[in-house]
Formats: sequence, structure tokens, C-alpha cells
Amino acid sequence: MISKKTDVLWDDAPVDVSTEVNFIWSIANKLRGTYQSDKYKDVIIPMVIIRRFECALEATKQAVVEQYKKNPAYPAKAMCRVSGYQFFNTSEYTLAELVNDPDHLAANFRNYIEGFSANVQDIIKSLDFDKQIDKMDKNNRLLSVVKAFSELDLDPKTIDNVKMGYIFEDLIRRFSENAEAGDHYTGRDIIKLMVNILLAEGCDDIFDDHKEITILDQAAGTGGMLSTSYNFIHRYNPTANVRLFGQEINPESYAMCVAEMLIKGQNAENIRMQDTMKADCFPDRQMRFVIENPPFGTPWGGKDAAEGVEQAVKEENQKGFDGRFGAGLPGSGDMQLLFIQSAVNKMDNALGRAAIIENGSPLFSGGTSSGESQIRRWLLENDLIEAIIALPVDLFYNTGILCCK
Repeated sequence: MISKKTDVLWDDAPVDVSTEVNFIWSIANKLRGTYQSDKYKDVIIPMVIIRRFECALEATKQAVVEQYKKNPAYPAKAMCRVSGYQFFNTSEYTLAELVNDPDHLAANFRNYIEGFSANVQDIIKSLDFDKQIDKMDKNNRLLSVVKAFSELDLDPKTIDNVKMGYIFEDLIRRFSENAEAGDHYTGRDIIKLMVNILLAEGCDDIFDDHKEITILDQAAGTGGMLSTSYNFIHRYNPTANVRLFGQEINPESYAMCVAEMLIKGQNAENIRMQDTMKADCFPDRQMRFVIENPPFGTPWGGKDAAEGVEQAVKEENQKGFDGRFGAGLPGSGDMQLLFIQSAVNKMDNALGRAAIIENGSPLFSGGTSSGESQIRRWLLENDLIEAIIALPVDLFYNTGILCCK
């Protein structure tokens, strides 16, 4: 059995990740000249994930390698019992050992990556990292990068999921200084507030012994909201079977989210890289809780919408309330009210609750006969809104606008 460790999340002391982030950023600076600064993430994000997995597996690494030598066909699920996680690495290499043979570093590094279980390899492949190995090797950057990452401590025993989330998000913030204001990341203090309010009442059942609880984030990012909800429930009910589900469109955020879910012992197949406007990845499952921070001011229609989104939204709307957007369509320039409708659609009819971050637009945009107004009317007439809470400005990494939940 995989042991589950509940992170100490609710300590009010600030989480300081400056040492780790500054060290990682110093590695990124080694790429200068070969990479433009906005492309550093193509190397840094995969390397952080690889090192995170390596640190997690360090204690059982030798046992896994020895078992693989005895029987290369040893079943993957059985190998996970040896590793103590839902993943493993059968290669004899580590990042530290790779640097001892600089002449064959690229080939040996690939061998090391191929030693990971299929679920980890899928994460790394989704980031197209193989091309970066070649590029760094040809430009004499690979050795210094691998050596530096081999010295970085990302062991889950010392860097829990919460602190790892801060590291990921601080890196993303640096990589996205020029991103649009609608593309932002949610600080843990905001998530803690959302979870506390979400579970404040009407949720006594979640403390029943061995209760199965499903939680969905349709804009999962790096998984911070899912992890926070998981940790809150497990602190008060360690016997609960909390199952996390998520959809995310950004490949780097998706990869980091899957990595952290694997380390938490969650089923990585429940985290999907999919545009929520195009499809519901869990059509046959209703969720006990939905918690999310969808993008602000992102168009679902018109020339600025992502390919295929407008058609998918209109087809879903034609299904009426058999689909996710039965209450109508808002103006094509902002999909926030579509995320709200989708959240309502995913909630368990009897007990489901949702906490969603929005900016002010869904509250007032559109005239009295507009799609926005009709959606608001539907929400109010069906008693689907319990509270609207104004948040202060400048709470988010990449936007200063006023937000509500």
C-alpha cells in the first residue's frame, strides 16, 4: 500500500521559497545566449519535475534497480509497491551520476528518463523535452544544468506539496511577467479562504468514516486548489477517500499538476489536458465539490478565441439543459459565465457545492435582455448563489483587478 502523508497546510507562518527559487533561477541563467528568457521554462519546468521525482524515489531507488535486474518483466504495479509511489525508475543512473560521464551525457540522460515508469515518461514527453536535451548538448549547456539540478533538494519529506506549489507558482510568475492579466495564478491564502468557506456548512457528511469525496477543478493549473482541499479534509478526517479531478489546458501547468498528484498518491488519469470549453472529461461523474479560478476576459468566440472553442460551445448550448450551457451564452469576449454553468452541471444534485473566483464582469456585464443577464437570472431563480464575496485588489500574481468569489 502507498502511504499517504497529509501536509501541514494550515500553519499561518509564511512559506519561504526564496532559497529554492533563486537557486533554480540561477540555473536558468546558465541558458542565457542559447535560449531567450521566455523560453527558459522549456528546460526548467521539465528539469524541476524530473528532480522532484528523483528526490521522492531516492530512498527506494536501489531496491527498484535490484528488482529490475532480477526480473526486467516485473509488473509495473508490483514495482510501485517497491518504490512506495505510483511511479518508479529502473535506470541505474541518477542526475549526480550522469555528470561523471560528460562525453555521453545526452545518451545517458535519455536512458535515465526511459527508466521512469510510463506515467512519468508521458509527463516529460508532453513537454517535448527531448528537443531541449539536444539543444543544450549542442550548445554546451547540458552538463552545467544537470549538475546544478542534481544539487537541488526537492525531497517531499522536506519540501511538501504546499511548498512545492509555491515554488512552481513563483517560477511560473517569473516566466509569465508579460502574460495577459486574465492568465494568473492563485495564491495559497486565497485558496485557503475558498476551502474554509466552501466547507463551512452543509458538509457534516465529509467527516463520516471512509467517506468518498470527489473534488473537481476545471482550470486546475498546478493543482493548488485540489491539494489544498485534499489537505483540509484529510486533516479532520484521515479516513476519507478524497478523489481529485482536474482539467488544464496549459502543458507546463498540467505536467506539474500530474506530478504532484502522483506524489500525493492520486490517480493521474483523473487529471486531463483538455480545454474545459471544448469537453467535459468526466461526463458520467457528478462532483461533491467544485473549486476553480477560471481565466478572466478570455474569449470563447470570434477571431480571438482558441481554435474549435466557439463551435464546441455552440454545440453544447444546443443540447439545452441536457448539456452544460443550457441557461444561455454570454458575450463571446468572456467565458467566465460558461465556467460557472459548467460547474453547476458538474455538482452533485443533492449535496454539491462550488467556490469559484471571478472578476467583476459576470456581475454586471450585458443589458437586461443579454445572455449574461439571462444566466444571472437562472442562477438566482434556482437559488444557486449562496454568497458573493469581494476580495481586495492586487491579490494575484499577474493582475491587480478586483475579484470576487
